[in-house]
Amino acid sequence: MLVKLLGSISLGFILGVLIHSIFISDIVSAKFLFILCLIGIFLLFISENKYFLYGGIFCFGIALGLLRFTYSLSPERASILDMFVAESESVTIYGTITSEPIQYESYTQFILDSEELITHGQETLSLDTQLLIKTDTYSDYEYGQEIVVQGVLEKPTAFVTDTNRIFDYESYLAKDNVYYIMKYADTMIFDRGKNSIKRSLYALKNAFLYQIYRIIPEPESGLLAGILFGQKGALGADWEGKFRIVGLMHIVVLSGYNVSLVIQIFTKALRFLPLGIRSLLAVLSIITFALLVGAGPTVVRASIMAVFIVLADILGGRYHISRALIIAGIIMVIINPKILFFDISFQLSFLATYGLIVLSPYLEKKFLRIPNILEMRSNAVATISAQVMVLPLIIYTIGEFSLISPLVNVLVLFAV
Repeated sequence: MLVKLLGSISLGFILGVLIHSIFISDIVSAKFLFILCLIGIFLLFISENKYFLYGGIFCFGIALGLLRFTYSLSPERASILDMFVAESESVTIYGTITSEPIQYESYTQFILDSEELITHGQETLSLDTQLLIKTDTYSDYEYGQEIVVQGVLEKPTAFVTDTNRIFDYESYLAKDNVYYIMKYADTMIFDRGKNSIKRSLYALKNAFLYQIYRIIPEPESGLLAGILFGQKGALGADWEGKFRIVGLMHIVVLSGYNVSLVIQIFTKALRFLPLGIRSLLAVLSIITFALLVGAGPTVVRASIMAVFIVLADILGGRYHISRALIIAGIIMVIINPKILFFDISFQLSFLATYGLIVLSPYLEKKFLRIPNILEMRSNAVATISAQVMVLPLIIYTIGEFSLISPLVNVLVLFAV
């Protein structure tokens, strides 16, 4: 009964978040619907029928989902600089870099947590919002640096992609609490900032990447950087386009496979230690790796599932991978409800993993005639299982699909 109750409230919570994401655009409407849910819960709970009890729990979950999404909104942070956008004049803003700077071919991109805006009269205005900064590639930007940026502010807007799909860029950035863009920004590094765990990890990763780029020529160095660390922009726009055409972009995007390698390395290397210490170190290694590579949705999902594996090992219980996937998804939505509808990376990661869980056993039986030389059968099963599940979403949101992807993956994944 407890499992059914938890399932009812979880399903209601996800539905509440989804309703708010799609249909509700303001907090007043959300509060009104929240009150209606509470009334429904009261009416259902006064009934003695157990199905009405489940219905009440379900409605309670919807109310929680609505409430959680409402509290994730920041109307003031989303509009505090609107007057300066309307003026279309250059502004000067002081703040701290709160994301790992990503260097592309023609610009560097990072998120700035703003603190002050300096007016033309040299007066300061306190701020509390985040901006996406695009600037030159010549300075060494680092996470945690305090900098001053100068440029024209813009509000992100939806645009039409190359495949004739409308991309809601504003909602995509808002899921990370980013509400403004400053392109071609002039910058001045004000202070190197304080040392932190994330900054140290990024420095360690950049040291690895420096050696990769120094020793290995392009584009092979970019490929390795993508496989090891999921480094964005490492391949360059031209090669990324080619990888996307043949359906191989997933090998340069971090996935559960990377996390599983981390677990295997630590558990095998530390097998001489007691189970408790070994498990603790395994969990720490998972968390460290997730932070090292930027803690994107795919890695966070895989890391949570990996922690469940370690816990099952400690407690001597059975690991239910499908339950672990669902619980991981719910935890992520609780932390940031905006990713459920506005983050395609989260959606693709969840669906692809679910496809591997559900379809792989069935396809494995159908593909027994294919020899498993160089993992050919395993790669075919994994590729088709994942792609069948994500196909509708890819066609709807991206508008393109690689027909040769299964064959290409069978031929190259063994090398990866």
